Amino acid sequence: MSHLDEGAGRKIEMLDESTKYEVRSTKTRTRRLLNPRTSYFVLLTFLIAAAVLAPAAVRPAPANEAAAEGYIGAQACAACHGQIHATWTSGRHSKMLQPANAATVKGDFSRRSITLRADRYGLSVRDGQYFITESVLTGKAQEHHVDYTLGSRRIQHYLTTTDKGWIVVLPPSWDVQRGQWFHNVDIIRPDEDDRQIVQQWNKTCQGCHVSRQENGYDPATRTYSTHWTDFGTSCERCHGPGEAHARQYAAGARPADRAITRPTRLDPNASSAICAQCHSLRTVVNPGYKPGDSYYDYFMPSLEYVPFARPHSSQDPPYWADGRPRRFSNDAVGLWQSACFLRGGATCTACHADPHLPDIDRNPQLASRTSNALCTRCHQEIGARLTAHTRHQAGSDGSACVECHMPKTVISIKSTMRDHTIGVPAPENTVRFGIPNACTECHTNKPASWAVDTLKSWWPGGRRTRLIAQAEAFSAARAGRADAIERLAAISADDHYAPLTRANAVGYLGSYAEPRALAALVRGTTADHPAIRATAMVALGQAGRGSQATRSALAAGLADPQRAVRIGSLLALIPQGGAGLTANELERVGRVGEEFAAWAHMNQYDADLQRTEGIVHLLGGDFNRAADALQIGLDLAPGAGSARFFLALARIGQRRFEEARTLLDAIPRMDPYYEKAQEQLKKLPRHLLKPLSLR
Repeated sequence: MSHLDEGAGRKIEMLDESTKYEVRSTKTRTRRLLNPRTSYFVLLTFLIAAAVLAPAAVRPAPANEAAAEGYIGAQACAACHGQIHATWTSGRHSKMLQPANAATVKGDFSRRSITLRADRYGLSVRDGQYFITESVLTGKAQEHHVDYTLGSRRIQHYLTTTDKGWIVVLPPSWDVQRGQWFHNVDIIRPDEDDRQIVQQWNKTCQGCHVSRQENGYDPATRTYSTHWTDFGTSCERCHGPGEAHARQYAAGARPADRAITRPTRLDPNASSAICAQCHSLRTVVNPGYKPGDSYYDYFMPSLEYVPFARPHSSQDPPYWADGRPRRFSNDAVGLWQSACFLRGGATCTACHADPHLPDIDRNPQLASRTSNALCTRCHQEIGARLTAHTRHQAGSDGSACVECHMPKTVISIKSTMRDHTIGVPAPENTVRFGIPNACTECHTNKPASWAVDTLKSWWPGGRRTRLIAQAEAFSAARAGRADAIERLAAISADDHYAPLTRANAVGYLGSYAEPRALAALVRGTTADHPAIRATAMVALGQAGRGSQATRSALAAGLADPQRAVRIGSLLALIPQGGAGLTANELERVGRVGEEFAAWAHMNQYDADLQRTEGIVHLLGGDFNRAADALQIGLDLAPGAGSARFFLALARIGQRRFEEARTLLDAIPRMDPYYEKAQEQLKKLPRHLLKPLSLR
């Protein structure tokens, strides 16, 4: 165990990578929706109405109990599926996180000493155990035992465990391809903020490197007791809980229902969602995903419009300016933008035929010169006249489908990967927006303007015009220009664009309060795709306050069939106030509030989400749970006056008036809630016998 001093502890406590861009994006929206400047009277009206009309809330079962039910682990599967288990064990899905030992460590620890970013690190091996010594975290030299390795193909990180159970990524990382050490912030800055110097794995990574991960965070001690079923991405991540399946076959039964999920027999949405639970930048809104479930009941993709609200992200953005993925581990979002998925129903396993062996270099069907066979299963006519389509010699790179339609323009972890949007070259976007295109990725001696002229002669008015329109609209919106509104509204309503592209346009429209933008957002709340609806709901919370159309759309969203949309509606509805909501709508507020509480329970280290959960419980009249969440949020962020104020309301609801008085007294004069706190203080003496002094 590493024993970091309090200074290092404070630094680590600040971290919040949250699966790359996934949880942080929703927190950013939450802060916008429920910030200290939100109208006190609006919220108060909502609190009163909900407390009177909403049903009593029921505490959900602890997340770890529900998550563990029916899971038996990879070794149990190996008893019958030995060959498949051996294949999986040889592949990199099984090697995401591993115990550090001579068989798993790839870094050169014989170097003894390395200097990275002007800081010296010591490397040593004793009795088969690996150690890294650093002086950055605490200001003095300290040796850390390397407990785990993370990654094995391109790069490998080294993780240690602190005395508080934090599993942190130590700064030295190994470049497997180049055989050299580098500082891990060269490829990803924790929280995209230069002030953070280390990444906490069991806080920011939501279970994609291991299976059935339970972080075991204790808000009272701020410690972690993290455990998991299997190292790596194992059988039940893709096939679901195996207990019933194993029990049936152990008894000799051969039922029609095998009690197990087979991804290749699911529809394209459900099948690709299995891979997307890790291979998409997303917010986890529900911890209980099982293969076959709807993606939007458990996740919400984080799109291009979101990251630019955060510091430093523009230096290494996750998306190109046209909304296509730029960074790794976002392949599903790319696929979902492709015509192959949207029109052809292609799934991940259409090309990655054996997910048990995901290593690209061990799948010959994926090689550039042989992969045409995959494409021409559908595109037979093009395959029959290949050179007429490609304008390149047969057998050359220019006649390989993937070189033109899946160029290696996804950039991250010191490598490049193929673009899974499976689109067309748009060199016009290279000229104007710096987005790479397939033509000049190969013809490196030619300027992008050459490719523009060539494609104009080959494919005048081709599909690339939509990519150009996307880049123009999103770039204008990123700059806050008013001329973006019409372009964004047009994209959001045009079903020739991919649903995620339309959702991205809707997300940008949330920055505009003009009637044209609001009308497009309201239309978006009834779109046929949940990503568009959820994004529109959240965007209305930013731009549509006070509008009856907004209120009606958000109230209707509480009954949406997809959880991500319902939660977005709830978060956007709170600042609108509760006046005019029917008893049925307020009942829905209570039900969706329970869904939000399940999400917040996963993130009890997050002050913003705890504060929001507290307000949601206040809406449902559950003062005890409200007080619990608000107290956690206040402990994490003592300077947050809003949490202090709402905690005081919860204490009043609990009839703990003296504690409420103390909290209200502590709100400083400069706080936005100071005047309202003073008003509550004046009312306390006259209402000591009432359960809630709000009127």
